[in-house]
Amino acid sequence: MKKILSTILSMILILSFAVPSYAQTFRDVPKTHYNYSDIEYLVDKGAIDPAATFAPADTATRMDVIVMLAKALKLDNTPKATGFKDVPKSHKYSGYIYEATKAGIINGYPDGTFKPDQKVTRGHMAAFIARAYKLPNGTQTFKDVPKGHTAYEAVKQLAKAGITTGYTDGTFKPQNNLTKAHLATFVARAVRYKETGSTVLKNMKVHFLDVGQGDSILIQTPNGKTILVDGGPKSAGDEVVAYLKSLKINTLDYVVATHPDADHIGGLLDVLAAFQVEHFIDSGKVSATDTYIALLNAVKNEGSDYRQSVMGESLTIDPSLKIQVLNVNAYAEETNEASIVLKVSYQDVDALLTGDADTAIESQMMAKYNVESEILKAGHHGSSTSSSLAFLRAVKPETVILSYGEGNSYGHPNSGVLSNIKTVGAKAYSTAASGNIVITSDGYLYTLNAKPFENTSQTTQNNNQSTVVPGAPSSFANCTEMRKYYPNGVQSGHPAYQAKMDRDNDGWACEK
Repeated sequence: MKKILSTILSMILILSFAVPSYAQTFRDVPKTHYNYSDIEYLVDKGAIDPAATFAPADTATRMDVIVMLAKALKLDNTPKATGFKDVPKSHKYSGYIYEATKAGIINGYPDGTFKPDQKVTRGHMAAFIARAYKLPNGTQTFKDVPKGHTAYEAVKQLAKAGITTGYTDGTFKPQNNLTKAHLATFVARAVRYKETGSTVLKNMKVHFLDVGQGDSILIQTPNGKTILVDGGPKSAGDEVVAYLKSLKINTLDYVVATHPDADHIGGLLDVLAAFQVEHFIDSGKVSATDTYIALLNAVKNEGSDYRQSVMGESLTIDPSLKIQVLNVNAYAEETNEASIVLKVSYQDVDALLTGDADTAIESQMMAKYNVESEILKAGHHGSSTSSSLAFLRAVKPETVILSYGEGNSYGHPNSGVLSNIKTVGAKAYSTAASGNIVITSDGYLYTLNAKPFENTSQTTQNNNQSTVVPGAPSSFANCTEMRKYYPNGVQSGHPAYQAKMDRDNDGWACEK
């Protein structure tokens, strides 16, 4: 690492002297459904097959239970003679029934039948799951499941594993029928208990820090890893450090510097001084600025494992996440074009972190990768140079985060970008308006701690862009001249509007 850093520093010194799932499976199980995450979890595990509908409110049958458990356990469904007169070998799930009865998960009736369509009670379900997963013996009892009850031991086992807590009145209600949605939750908890020793889904948190005019994003992975993507400007360094310490963070597993602009890396100097940083990932784009030179020296002194990012690579930081690099370019002419773009995927929830990538980079990513993501960090602080309508339509975001400083001189966020966000039906959230924004996800659903951004000042800006300034020319040689009269540019239809000055074809010329 030291050799690599020394080489880069030498190059910089020479230069300085010479002169960046959410898809719902079932239409009758919306994201607002209480059991949504568990149902989608079992779809991912192959225990529930995708279909048009799931019928979550229907009462579960013996067949429903066995098929769900058999698929979760990956039993063989090769057709077999079951020995039950109402389930012939030709039955669609004869193999599952044979294997489940052989494993002692379920039994038939004395009359030689299986009764696949028989409704299942909570007590029956407890017995089936306890047998399927060989759960530990428990001690918790329920007042309506006395000793001697057929489900007595099984219910205690479910309680011991954390698969059930019963009802608040101390009952389990073993005679109540079970809906398919509730069945899915019980099975999902059993699967998680077997795999992880815990029945709950782990959360990923993505923090978009309010660093003023800049970017800083903290990712806390489901398995406890920490990733800091950028650190905002130097003036925000103390705030970034204080925020990380408020979360009881002592070590950062990874720090990613998307590109060498000061509003992204300045705060990392304080971060490196305050925390142990295990791994440092850089775009490789060389910059002659004092801030960048100081940052590389800080990484060298910290002893962090340093490396440059590679286009298309997957970062193996947490096995529950897929983190793919969709853009990086050490040889880009502009620093923004060098931006490391990360797509962070946790089960069905994707977050696309775009640094300062511009519309040209957006087009390249759209052509090469699947950019669909529920959450998008808008490129370049909401500037007109990023977040094209075509890109947003490809991403299909539900949530767009805008990271910028209130009252900034650049006019961020751009009115055209806000219009594009609205056009694709997404909701915008602003660090300038909301402060630190935290998104929490279990891999299937996510929540935010902020309210959607309503830019009331934008109306005034829009009106100004359609207003003719008395004495102003009706045409301009370039945007620099136009902005002397119209600081925020002009809208299509304005006498001074010229298509050649509308670089992103969004109906606004010379906007910031």
